[in-house]
Amino acid sequence: MLAPQVEAPFADPFFELALLGRAEHGPLAERLLDEVGLDVEYRATGILRVARTEAERADLQRQYRWQSARGLAAEWVDSDDLGRREPLLSGVAGRLLAGGLWLADEGQVRSPRLVQALALAAAQRGARIMEGTWVVRLCVSGGRVTGVQTPSGTVGADSVVLAAGVWSPDLARGIDLEVPVQPVKGQVVSLRGLGKRPRQVIWSGECYLVPRPDGEVVLGATEEEGNYDARPTLAGLHRLTEAALEVVPAAGGFVVDGVWAGLRPAAPDRYPIIGWAPGGEGLFLATAHYRNGVLLGPLTGRHGADRILAGTPPGEFAPFGPDRFI
Repeated sequence: MLAPQVEAPFADPFFELALLGRAEHGPLAERLLDEVGLDVEYRATGILRVARTEAERADLQRQYRWQSARGLAAEWVDSDDLGRREPLLSGVAGRLLAGGLWLADEGQVRSPRLVQALALAAAQRGARIMEGTWVVRLCVSGGRVTGVQTPSGTVGADSVVLAAGVWSPDLARGIDLEVPVQPVKGQVVSLRGLGKRPRQVIWSGECYLVPRPDGEVVLGATEEEGNYDARPTLAGLHRLTEAALEVVPAAGGFVVDGVWAGLRPAAPDRYPIIGWAPGGEGLFLATAHYRNGVLLGPLTGRHGADRILAGTPPGEFAPFGPDRFI
């Protein structure tokens, strides 16, 4: 999902960064379709965030007020009107909820397709992509990072970008650099609605349901800190199922198509780490995107390229440099 508004309790530098990240995706999707002929399934489908309790209702209404005042697309939906906005919430299902916040500009993209399209576009520009090749260490000469060591040899470089997710700390530690990143495991279920599926993303406090153009409905996602095991578990599936049925009872008729899990790289403050490594000349950090890797990925890439090639200042990324942990 491309969703800076849905979880933002107030405006801060990260919210501003996330809005910029969302704005990157529409034009990028058009360029990739034109250049490599691959639809990355960018869609501004909107998100309906529902309130299950009066406390959640009050919080969402505060969110609605400041986002509306900011000029962002936000609309309050009373519980009696939830069924008109989302048929799966009609009748008793909607009346048991305390209302909802409709965010029309929130979107989604199919991340595997986005990665594939970016790889194809990069290759057209001369990039060499070495799939299945592990980086075992960073190479250093004269106090400067000069490349990476792989099982099949050394790859030299004027600049190295460390974007290895939860494995970034291991590589950084090899040059005596501490990068405070830990995994937060997330489990996801792929469903098929068999004729019934949400019109838009339905988001509650415990789960979300994302309808895809091909009929898939993605149910996610757990948060399990410090877990490096990227395999799905029965307990994770149970938590997601219970949360989904509480909000959308009709989801009980959906068919399970698959289950998977991933490891989100998270800094202690849950903000990304972007910028030149302190004391590691030639090493640029682009990691710790936590749950916003797809949302911020294109913006991070363009910003990092500008910093490396043209020496541009950090700008909107200034609050998220690695120096904040020194």
